[in-house]
Amino acid sequence: MQVRLLFFAQIRETLGRDREVVEVEEGCTVDDVVTQLRDRKEWRGLETLPLSFAVDERVVTGGHVLHDGQRLALLAPVSGG
Repeated sequence: MQVRLLFFAQIRETLGRDREVVEVEEGCTVDDVVTQLRDRKEWRGLETLPLSFAVDERVVTGGHVLHDGQRLALLAPVSGG
């Protein structure tokens, strides 16, 4: 199944893009997707970044089970002044 990823803040800046589509197994959780992403070379430096998640604009936890076609937003902490 396919899940659309949306990247924000430091993640978007590091990766140089704001979205991606990934193929995942049926029954996959948010944590499963994050683990797969953090294993990628391009995620070097983001492995320990604390993340928040939203699926289809609703805040969820890492144990949330994903379904085909959903949008998973990965939100990194932001700072400002």
